[in-house]
Amino acid sequence: MSLAQSGELVVWSQDGRQSTLPASLSGVAVSQVVLPMNAGLALTADGRVVGWGANLDRLQQVPAAVAATKVAQIATTNLHAGAVTRDGRVLMWGRKMSNLNPLDVPSGLRDVAQLAVTANAAIALKRDGSVVAWGRNLNGITDVPAGLKATAVVAGSTTAYALTDEGTLVRWGNNATAPLPAAVQQPGNVKAIAAAANGALALLADDTLVSFDGALLVDVPSEVQGRGPLLLANGGDDLEFAIVDRDRAIHHWMNLSGGPDEVPSDLDGRPITHIALGPYSGGPSTTGGVVIQKMLRAELPQVRGSVRVGAVLTGVPGTFSDEPDSVQSQWLVGGAPVPGAGSSLAVTAAMVGKSITYRSTASKTGESPVSSSSAGVTVPPVVVPPVASSTKIVKVVVAKKAAKVTVTAKVRATRPATGKAVVTIKKGKKVIVSKTVNVPASGAAKLTVGKFSKLVVKKTKAKGKKAKTAHRGKYTVSVKYLGNKQVKPSAGSGKFTVKR
Repeated sequence: MSLAQSGELVVWSQDGRQSTLPASLSGVAVSQVVLPMNAGLALTADGRVVGWGANLDRLQQVPAAVAATKVAQIATTNLHAGAVTRDGRVLMWGRKMSNLNPLDVPSGLRDVAQLAVTANAAIALKRDGSVVAWGRNLNGITDVPAGLKATAVVAGSTTAYALTDEGTLVRWGNNATAPLPAAVQQPGNVKAIAAAANGALALLADDTLVSFDGALLVDVPSEVQGRGPLLLANGGDDLEFAIVDRDRAIHHWMNLSGGPDEVPSDLDGRPITHIALGPYSGGPSTTGGVVIQKMLRAELPQVRGSVRVGAVLTGVPGTFSDEPDSVQSQWLVGGAPVPGAGSSLAVTAAMVGKSITYRSTASKTGESPVSSSSAGVTVPPVVVPPVASSTKIVKVVVAKKAAKVTVTAKVRATRPATGKAVVTIKKGKKVIVSKTVNVPASGAAKLTVGKFSKLVVKKTKAKGKKAKTAHRGKYTVSVKYLGNKQVKPSAGSGKFTVKR
């Protein structure tokens, strides 16, 4: 189904009451729904599969491989479900069997356009019109007629049907040898087909319907003929059919005592673009669903580009179903609109730490505006590589008898050198002092060591007469600048001598 025809999903139970859908489908455009026993699977217009309910084979639990790709079509029975991806692959899930079954997708199967599933087999229509079937070959269900070129495929329990590119119907599997109605063998006379259990329904060129096959299949009700069907619904494992006529009214019939399930009366006349039937269960199971053309969100807007100060981001508008009259998009930074911004946005330092989103709003005459927003992206702080630095001993001043020593150093860098430095004075291998000092932005660092001579005596453990002259001699001094986020570390060293 096209994006324009997608819209609101409505499902109902056997008593005609509308059923509650997952919150994740609220306000989301849907293109297709399938209804296995006690569950539902919806295909959104942006290619996601959403499941709900409690099917015994957990068909409602969408596999990760399906969730990770864009899907073009879904199909199901009560036991198995399948998805055709937009790139033409088939992904299957559901009940595992010990022998051949629909889960065993042929290796290398590609370019698939449509899928039909039975309890034991699957039939894929490729984009070139050829048909591939696999699984358990009950009654010849996987024996595709040689040379078949089709435009659509459907399947009942053990019978498959194809609408050929010549506008005729071909059948294989159960009932394969039984005669077909002459009307479905006339070239150009078949416009659409549906299947239920082992029965089939064909829409002819004159807008009449013909049903055939199935031991218990009932004829098309007289009140349905001539209604100008627009849509046909497959009946799955039950002998039931439904159509949507030219006035968008739903007609439903089945071969069970008590008549068909009830359809919500308020759906008639609405712009229905898709219809599906669920299995008859005698209980509260969902038994029908329609897609009503309506303006809702499909693909969310996107933000593309490198999220950093100085970069330019590009906004990709969101898409909406039902062909809006216009779609307007707006940048928001920290939740506030950016005036005058078009499809591009220059990232500035003022946006650091703020969330940036791109919002699209669709408008159409007669409908309320619909908006959708991209995922937010946050601008990180600007990270600037630190610059190199150099550290040099500028001067060492020694007071008389080394009562005090002052070391002055200079850290040079093109950015503020604010930080710390470790000043170390050694005599030989003995560390006399090692102390951390502050380095201001200017890079000037100073350490003054009082009672230096007494400190030397203590560190060298000089005694007696040697203690009086222990402060004399050669010293090395080093300054290790520890750097900061903007300036790299560096070191400088020098020597001085104390003679008196």
